[in-house]
Amino acid sequence: MNLEEAKSKYKQLIGKQNAFGQAMAMLHFDGATGAPPNSFEGRGNSLSFLSGEVYKAFINKETDELINFLLDNKDDLDDITKRSAEEAREEFDRTSKIPMEEFMEFMKLRNDANHVWETAKLENNFPVFLPYLEKLIATLRRFANYRDPDKKPYNVFLDDFEKGYTMDDYDKFFSVLKERVVPLIHDAVPKSKDIRNDFMKLKYPVDKQKILTERIIDIMKLNRDCFAWAESAHPFTMGINKKDVRFTTHFYEDNIASALYSTIHEGGHATYELNTADELMYTGLDGGGSLGLHESQSRFYENNIGRSREFTSLIHPIIKEIFPEQFSDVSPEDFYNAVNKPEASLIRVEADELTYSLHIMVRYEIERMLFNGDIEASDLPRIWNEKYQEYLGVTPPDDSKGVLQDVHWSQGMFGYFPTYALGSAISAQLTFHMEKEFDYKADVAKGDLSRINAWMTDKIHKHGELLKPKEIINYACGEDFDPNYYCDYLIKKYSR
Repeated sequence: MNLEEAKSKYKQLIGKQNAFGQAMAMLHFDGATGAPPNSFEGRGNSLSFLSGEVYKAFINKETDELINFLLDNKDDLDDITKRSAEEAREEFDRTSKIPMEEFMEFMKLRNDANHVWETAKLENNFPVFLPYLEKLIATLRRFANYRDPDKKPYNVFLDDFEKGYTMDDYDKFFSVLKERVVPLIHDAVPKSKDIRNDFMKLKYPVDKQKILTERIIDIMKLNRDCFAWAESAHPFTMGINKKDVRFTTHFYEDNIASALYSTIHEGGHATYELNTADELMYTGLDGGGSLGLHESQSRFYENNIGRSREFTSLIHPIIKEIFPEQFSDVSPEDFYNAVNKPEASLIRVEADELTYSLHIMVRYEIERMLFNGDIEASDLPRIWNEKYQEYLGVTPPDDSKGVLQDVHWSQGMFGYFPTYALGSAISAQLTFHMEKEFDYKADVAKGDLSRINAWMTDKIHKHGELLKPKEIINYACGEDFDPNYYCDYLIKKYSR
């Protein structure tokens, strides 16, 4: 086999992976957005079968030898093929250690657990979800042992979601936040009690909220030819490829901020996926560079842009036009203060920018305890409530607003949560360096995000996974990641 033949075979392999991936992604999307409730069983069987086909197509001696051949000749490869083969090598080594039958069973378990979680959350019934959660945790512990018996299980999962990160790295990161941001929270929250936000909880008809969602999508300049949105129990974004990107949001009649900021947040994820380089399509490198980088984009658009004075002033007249009665006596300053009011709250996705990282610390510490063997799944409601009381001074009235509020654990995504805080910190560092190059706030005030999007595309989006996460941050900022930018940003904003 010569190099050209190997490259051709590799391209076919990646193409097959993409085809299976798209089919499975559409089953997931349909299940979350419109499929009838009882469809979950058939969908689970289909996902299990398809995951087995992906496993057989990728995890075999021929693929192993093909990847090795390419990497043995990497000096003669173009940058995209070389980087793709490096990623494929890691994925092969990771997946091949898990028996195919167990891999297929896990895919079905995730589907079933997610369905049961939706019911459990709706009915405030943690016990019905517990057996699925216990099985997910046991399966993941077993998989971690297959993959690296000398590594702590939670470190295996943390590395999956943010390559190179361990508990030690996150412990250091969160210790900086505890030292610099937590004192500010304790000072700012009591002083903000008189900030008016009652108007955010009036009745906002969902049909009109959908009109607002469409206006926000237009402001963000999401390409309608390559993008679509829907509703789901928990908002998410799915980049099938850069010409087919979906996100979901959700609506509550008594909470206009929920849909507004979940739309902006998921729109940030979608912007990333839509702006990866064309030449990365169908190479295995056309997604985000890492979850931390992906969250840096969603948090940037949600907070650094979406909760800025310039943006709230921009959309204030739009909201007033759609909801004239609810906003009849709400000034732009009232609106800005309301969406930035720091409060000890229960729901992560609706938390203000300042206290948000406390919600993440709760989840990180619980996951750490769970996989280090300090607690069991049955302890989670109690531990969750204790942590919320300790960190935020509030106790959930029920499990739906507590341990059942997030979708992640039902899909086996342990180790994901810390990337939200990491992404928030990266977004502040990116904002600092963007501001040195041009007055992005003036652009926001005019409702023109084109220069902002172009800067982020050049610095972050276009690279996909062609560069490693730390390389992308260094390219964008000219320096390594530094959480103090995030602390400085929050202190400057909330000390006022």
